[in-house]
Amino acid sequence: MKKNNSVLYILLLLIFTGISCKLSTKELDGKAANKYEKKNLEHAKGFEIFKSDKDKVLRIYNGKANDSTYQEFKLVRKKLAGDKNSNTIQVPCKKIICLSSTQLTYFFALKDIDHIVATNSSRHLFHEGISKRIAEGKVKRVGKEGHFNIELIAGINPDLIFVSPFKAGGYDALKNLGIPLVPMGAYNEKTPLGRAEWVKMIAPFIGKEKQADSLFQKLSFRYDSLKNLTKKVKIRPTVFSGKMKSGTWYVPGGKSFYANYFRDAGAKYIIKDDKQAAYPLGFESVYTKAANADFWRILVPEPTGFDRKALIEQDVRYGDFKAYKQGNVIMCNIREKPYYEQNAMKPDVILADYIHFFHPNLLPDYKPEFYEVLK
Repeated sequence: MKKNNSVLYILLLLIFTGISCKLSTKELDGKAANKYEKKNLEHAKGFEIFKSDKDKVLRIYNGKANDSTYQEFKLVRKKLAGDKNSNTIQVPCKKIICLSSTQLTYFFALKDIDHIVATNSSRHLFHEGISKRIAEGKVKRVGKEGHFNIELIAGINPDLIFVSPFKAGGYDALKNLGIPLVPMGAYNEKTPLGRAEWVKMIAPFIGKEKQADSLFQKLSFRYDSLKNLTKKVKIRPTVFSGKMKSGTWYVPGGKSFYANYFRDAGAKYIIKDDKQAAYPLGFESVYTKAANADFWRILVPEPTGFDRKALIEQDVRYGDFKAYKQGNVIMCNIREKPYYEQNAMKPDVILADYIHFFHPNLLPDYKPEFYEVLK
């Protein structure tokens, strides 16, 4: 009997301890809820923003599969003199460095480039405003990943640096400067609207939150309106993407960013697996899947005037695809179009481009902005 009582006592102790832990967790959550209000995000999965009357907390998640780790930054109106924590950032910022042209797109969309004091040295920029500021010396070129001009960056003494978590090299040296390094992980988003919603992550750093919310709301409405046009189409053309590079064809997975774009545009993407990223295949494997696809979409960095002849000169086997034979190769040449500077904040435009080719009757008077049929 005593043994049974002991067992019962232990069970009751465990039960009440569990209840106590749950109550404590709820109480803590309640206190956090009273202090911080979580900003509502509709599509983006890679970051969260929590607001209070005094400050904001920004969480940016790693973004890798099954990885819930994150970096956290505290955004304050006035940083205390003794606060040397590089994850505490006084906003709005006056001096920002962007290490990728894809980060600039959010500043362009918010019509605010005065806070940008430096960028990388990777390529020509189409944006007239930022190009002019570079020419005038107001925006510096600080090098590429692995070859940053650390002395120049230290001399600029920026409030923060937006970095790409997908590129490696040189970041350790930047960390030693004590400058906040904020990862820009929009590329990990699996939907076009998810990637566009990162404008709400940028906005608090330059005091443009209301503008970002309004901008995204309008953009999202236009995107959904276009998407709804394709819901009832009965005939959905098939499409594949990419081309050979150094002997390998990188194929977007069946649940990837591009796959979602194609589906929203009323097409059938030929890859039907559950992968969310691009992966390498040989030519034969791609040909087996794509030989009879209706459309072929490519994004290329080629000289002006790149055409069907130039494409087949790269690999004569391209001529065997049905899409090539029927003149249905749709291309965006990034040397002629500001794709990387604008695409994240123009998902509605790109969706309209795709619909124009896949279902021309739905947008009969539309003129594509980024893509064109390969001549």
